Amino acid sequence: MISSRKTRPGVVALLICIFLLALALRGMAFLRFKDNMALSGDARNYWLMSHQLADTGIYGYWYDGNPYGGSPGVSNARVMPGYPLLLTLVYKILGDPWRQITAVRLIQAFLGSLSALLAFAAVRRIFGKDLPAVLTALLVAVYPPYVLSCTLLLTEVLALFTMLLYFYIAAAAFDTGSRFLHVLAGIAFGLHILVRPTMLPLFVLPFICLAISGRKRNTVSFAGRGSLARPFTMRKVWRIFALQLAGFVAVMAPWWIRNIVSLGSLIITAKGDGNAFLAGTYPYWQDYLKDIPESVRGVNDAQREWGIRRIINGLRNDPWLYVKWFIWGKTKYTFENPYLANMVPEIKNIQEYIHRMIIYAGIPGIIWHSIKDRKGFCLYLYGLVFLAIHLMFVPDPRYAYQLMFFLMTGAAFLVNQIYELVRPSRPQRVRF
Repeated sequence: MISSRKTRPGVVALLICIFLLALALRGMAFLRFKDNMALSGDARNYWLMSHQLADTGIYGYWYDGNPYGGSPGVSNARVMPGYPLLLTLVYKILGDPWRQITAVRLIQAFLGSLSALLAFAAVRRIFGKDLPAVLTALLVAVYPPYVLSCTLLLTEVLALFTMLLYFYIAAAAFDTGSRFLHVLAGIAFGLHILVRPTMLPLFVLPFICLAISGRKRNTVSFAGRGSLARPFTMRKVWRIFALQLAGFVAVMAPWWIRNIVSLGSLIITAKGDGNAFLAGTYPYWQDYLKDIPESVRGVNDAQREWGIRRIINGLRNDPWLYVKWFIWGKTKYTFENPYLANMVPEIKNIQEYIHRMIIYAGIPGIIWHSIKDRKGFCLYLYGLVFLAIHLMFVPDPRYAYQLMFFLMTGAAFLVNQIYELVRPSRPQRVRF
């Protein structure tokens, strides 16, 4: 991996141990569920969709068993193609639906373990510190929802992997100024959006932060030569924005072209957000979905319009209830309990303890780090805006999956700050 400085042998040994620990934990989860081939909900829908795509060439997502969820054999753009294409490729190679499930679980176990190394690489690249980077990697390796999710046929593992890949490449691109890395960062961002589209509005945020700060410190180039901080003009901001946008468009163009050719319209991401948006407009689940007419059910655009109407009416009639729900209520529902808390009952207490410790240490760590470090402020601002986007939809612990990385980083930096405070200062060496 590209790095601004060489990794010390001791850190390398720790990273190897963390990777092996992550792999062992995910291997244990795989063995626990290797004979469980019963799929339900979104996982079953993705599985059936991949078989349809491989056998008939029709790309269409439907909700199996839901009368409002569409029908098989119909092309649509309800979900992004990244994960379905992975499932389809595995199914094409193996030709067996049950071996497909096993193979995908093993692939996800490996990618989840690699995510721990990517977390280290991204945090170290951004902040240049070993201890918080190692601690973040350790938390990614052992966090139970990250471990257990490798057994599910859902987008979470691949989404976290591609997000961390983007963070690392983007950090290296901004640090070195390499045009190639900027294009590669755009490609990595596009790969993530092909898996989960929620982060799309955040594409411009790093450039806004860069334009506001007005300066960039390019400490090390590929040739190993340092350079002094220099003005980072708007012209340069636009130039690197164009490079990353070019990489992003190159990845997304096939999806856009497919939608124009097959569906007759340009669909930037996916058209399956209406139901989740509408479901999130019922404060504390009051009269949940009771006012929806039959004509709205199962129709994405109509669901979104009905949800917008509900928000407008709610802000007019009871603004405090709706503001509290969209800010505090949804946040509480999202983070209160860990994702997959009941999947393995015997470790539920451990899972809840780890989850809460990350949150309790992560929040003060984020605040402290944001005050002390401009880069820290930018990273956590990214996470905060990411959370704000999620709060527009129905709250679910599943949506905290990627957001927990920011809390892990904050927790790691809290430990690092405490260590630096209590560490005895080294006596300065006298030189003659």
